[in-house]
Amino acid sequence: MVTRTQLISAMLSIDNIDDNIYRSEGPHIGGVVGPNRLFGGYIAAQVYDAVRNYKDKNNDKNVIFSMHYNFVSAGHPRKLIDIKISQVEEVYAVEVYHENKSIGLAHVKVDNTLLKKPPYPADASAFLNIPSMETIIATLPTTKLRTEFEFFLKHFVFELRPVHFMFPPGPGDHRVMYYARISPECVEYVREDGGMVAVVALSDFFVLQSVTNAIKEAGMKMKTGASLHHKLYFHQEKVEASQWFLVETRTEIATRNKAKIFGGVFDSNKECVVSFIQEAYVVPGEKPLESKL
Repeated sequence: MVTRTQLISAMLSIDNIDDNIYRSEGPHIGGVVGPNRLFGGYIAAQVYDAVRNYKDKNNDKNVIFSMHYNFVSAGHPRKLIDIKISQVEEVYAVEVYHENKSIGLAHVKVDNTLLKKPPYPADASAFLNIPSMETIIATLPTTKLRTEFEFFLKHFVFELRPVHFMFPPGPGDHRVMYYARISPECVEYVREDGGMVAVVALSDFFVLQSVTNAIKEAGMKMKTGASLHHKLYFHQEKVEASQWFLVETRTEIATRNKAKIFGGVFDSNKECVVSFIQEAYVVPGEKPLESKL
């Protein structure tokens, strides 16, 4: 198993191997938690970084306004990732592939301004009121659970402080809310202008947990799930990578095998950095999920 410093280094390893082609090398986070496949947040972050570099290389002074990523197929965490970029006016079209097999498509729009920022969640608990993960792990009821979470913490590149996670605020409210920051030992691997890469990665971590909460309230268990489309709107151009961010996701539509998830990542000044909408494919157990939302 790779270390988290290797993981953060891999996430930020984008090499310009041809005029419009960028390459990323493994290892990636696959297998640290969940299935041994590429995580959407990592590849979306690498696409963002590649487009930003390509845009700057070509003296495009516009800001990245939005990015729509389509997950074509599951990626392999040990294979090279090639990112090919082409431009049509104010849109950068991106193809992501392993060994000439397409695994993702993205459209990144640039503009001379950014969208208005969504408001900070009014009921977010203050960071200092949230116990550390170590404190939470110590209260878990079984050795198996404690061991699994300790393994996760040892390898995950972000430190977490959950506000609402597996236990949402109340009936009918399936939100997930947590504070996250890049682990201090990983910060030195982040370039001065690389903070937004980490924010994009955060936008697609644990994004399906709010769906899991909705399915659980409906009396079922989540068997599996995957991201299909991930749309991001950028509200800042740059951000400091080492700070604590608040991440909020909520599932407002869940019916049978589809879910629509909304969310945002907020900085330590309570300003929204990125907001997002994701369509996900989910498989609940035992019986079809009828929406209770």
